[in-house]
Amino acid sequence: MASKRIWADKPLQLITTTSFSHDSSHAAYYVATQMALAHNGILRGLNSIYLQAPNILLADAKAKQDFLSYMQCWSESMHHHHDCEETIFFPDIERITGVKGLMQQNVEQHRAFTPGFDAFQEYARACKPQDFDGQKVKSLIDAFAKPLSQHLYDEIDTLRALDKYDSAKVKGAYKKLEKALMATDNYRIAPLVFGTADRNYEGGMHDFPSVPLFVPYIIHYIFGIPHRGAWRYNPCTIWRDRRELAFGGSVAAS
Repeated sequence: MASKRIWADKPLQLITTTSFSHDSSHAAYYVATQMALAHNGILRGLNSIYLQAPNILLADAKAKQDFLSYMQCWSESMHHHHDCEETIFFPDIERITGVKGLMQQNVEQHRAFTPGFDAFQEYARACKPQDFDGQKVKSLIDAFAKPLSQHLYDEIDTLRALDKYDSAKVKGAYKKLEKALMATDNYRIAPLVFGTADRNYEGGMHDFPSVPLFVPYIIHYIFGIPHRGAWRYNPCTIWRDRRELAFGGSVAAS
């Protein structure tokens, strides 16, 4: 029986945008689309870790350390994303809408996956290459993946529902968040963000992250150098093209 290579679009399912991304009548749809694409990057990164972790067992110490660094960078990126939401974006949305507590469900969902996420991040920081256990990594992810995935999906519905409020203000709040998200450690985060973005997703209808053509070159040849070994575990190139997982397995093709 033929086999096919597994990729980072599972086991956690990516968010589809085709039901609303084409609608330009209100900024809420733009914001929901951009956030969905950002969330898909988070999901692809975590899927990549989950799928490759068991296959790192027989790799050398350098490959294991690089993988732990990749786990660390993914954790730092997600932590930064949600911190910016809670301190900047959510309060701005509540001021724009005049509805106190409108985003509270999203904050509560952050808290729901935080204990499991914290355990995962601590393992990535503290584990020595010689002690790396791929099955342990999978079990740590299993402990928070469901509430995380639920949150990443539900938040998109919340954003779509902002279409009853001032369009320009909603978009302005998102642009402010976007600027805050970019104020991070580009040596550890930028190569991850671009390496988990698939420019051909949904038929290539999206340009995300939307940047000038020279930016991926800067990320690849400057920002990507200090932790170069970690980026082998990205599911995409810095130019956002899909590639096989470095330590991915295969499944029987039906």
